[in-house]
Parts: sequence; structure tokens; C-alpha cells
Amino acid sequence: MTGARRLVAIDVGSNTVRALAADVMPDGQMMRLTDRFQMTALGRGLETGGDMDTVAIRQTAEFVARFLCEVGPVDGVYCVGTAAARDAGNTEELQRALHDMAGVELTVVTGAEEARLTFMGAIASIDSSAAVAPLVADVGGRSTELTVLRDGQVEVCSVALGARSLTENCLHCDPSSEEEMAAARYVVDGALAAYAEIMDGADLFIAAGGTACSAAMLAGGRWELGHSRLMHMQERLCRMTLEGRRAALAFDPSRAEIMCGGLILLERLAARAPDRCVIITTGGIREGLLLSGSGVQKFVPGRCASDL
Repeated sequence: MTGARRLVAIDVGSNTVRALAADVMPDGQMMRLTDRFQMTALGRGLETGGDMDTVAIRQTAEFVARFLCEVGPVDGVYCVGTAAARDAGNTEELQRALHDMAGVELTVVTGAEEARLTFMGAIASIDSSAAVAPLVADVGGRSTELTVLRDGQVEVCSVALGARSLTENCLHCDPSSEEEMAAARYVVDGALAAYAEIMDGADLFIAAGGTACSAAMLAGGRWELGHSRLMHMQERLCRMTLEGRRAALAFDPSRAEIMCGGLILLERLAARAPDRCVIITTGGIREGLLLSGSGVQKFVPGRCASDL
């Protein structure tokens, strides 16, 4: 489009690499163009200081290269790595692969910066004007970012627990046993207890990330979910075998192996204010990157056809 600037944001996560292309219009608005994702599981089995899988690194770089070919010439690319890139001992290998195969420079962001960018993207994607203290929670693979806006100040924290790490540490049976599920809830509650000041008093709970969006799809496209529905969804899915979860998650079967852990995290977050609905948004760190880099304040309403 004449006069538009085309920008790309890439989130290299512990589970999934996600890419978003958007056009900044001459009138200052930003319009989503193309949204793609692929689960490459960079964080699978990763211990702090350990190495990301070389196949997963190659798959990540190949995905980014294909996406950039699809969208054509761009005016700017913002690419960040989150918890897996922060924790791994071979992050430079990932950076080299992205540079050599896709021509992209990967910046590894801190947990606090990840939370800030996610908050910016989530808030810009929904109407939160009536909220006094909105809270954004992003359940990732190895970490969960929490951000609240209170009295004009943004408070952020990064909890070192995500859908993949909780699954790998607590949920070993197929299907998960009652004892495992109870232990996972106990672990989550213990991890969240240290951040009660961030969460308590929030009057709007917004959930971002793959777990939250998949929960909305499981609920038939409902983007507001109460605690009781999340609890029922978690219990139903965790009692399925892996193959059963893949069938239930037909829109993204690759998420089946970590969805139970993600739902337990999301449900325990929602349990802190069980009388309020969780507002689920597709906005997140990529939108935050584009807004931060372009100076635009809002996206044109609407989702890409490929949004999940």
C-alpha cells in the first residue's frame, strides 16, 4: 500500500515461534497483515545453562526465513528471544542460525522487558478504558509474565514457571493422575504466592499467550472465561490421553503435550479472583514490539485470519 511502512515482529519462545507482519498506515494506524506460528519446542527438557536442541534451532530459523519470504520486502524486523534463550547455554548458536538463515538479529529480552512488551501489546488490543488496575498474565513455556498498571505506574514480574516446565516437572502420567494434578497446583500456588502484591487488587484480568488463546478456542471461540469454566476445562483435558488431547486440540495438536500444564497455571491465576472473568487476547509481545518500535498507539480493530 502506497505510503505504508511494513514491519515484522518475531517472538522466539520456549514452545512456539510466532511472527506478525503489520502495515503502519500514513494516518498513523497499524493494521495486522499476516500472523503465523510454529511450535519448535526450543525449551523442551531444558535446564538452566543447558543447551537448546539443534534441530529445534534449525526449525526456528527455517520458519522465520519462510515467513519473511512470504511477506516480501519489509522496512523493519524486531526479533526477541524469551525464557529459553535467556536460560540456555547455546543461545549464540540460535542467534547465528537466525542471522545466517533468515538475516535476522535476535535480541534476548529480560523477563521484566518481556512482561512490559506483552502488557503494551495486550492493552492495545482490547478496550481496557474502564479498568483502574488492569493485570496482564502471559503463560509461556518456561515463565509466566505478570504486569499490572496501578496509579499510573507499571509493575512487572516474571515467574520462573511455564506450561512446559510445569508439565515436565509435575505431569508424567498419560493421562495425568489426580496426585500429579494436585502437586502441580501446589507448585503453582507456591510460585504465585511471592507475587501476591502484583496480582491482588487488579480489577481486570487479561490473559495472553498460546495457552490462553487455545483455551478460548476450546470454549468454542469464547474470549471471556470464568474460573469455573477454566477449572472444568482443565480437569476434562488432564483426564485425556495425549492422543485424546491432540484430537481435542485439532486446531493446534502440537500444543497437546503441554496444554494441561498451561491450563493449571491459567486456572490457578484465575482462582485468585474467581468472581471475575478472564479476558483473553491475541495481543502480546509481538504487538508490543511493533508499537514500541513504530510509535503507534493502537492497532486497527480486528484479528488476522490466521490468529489463534
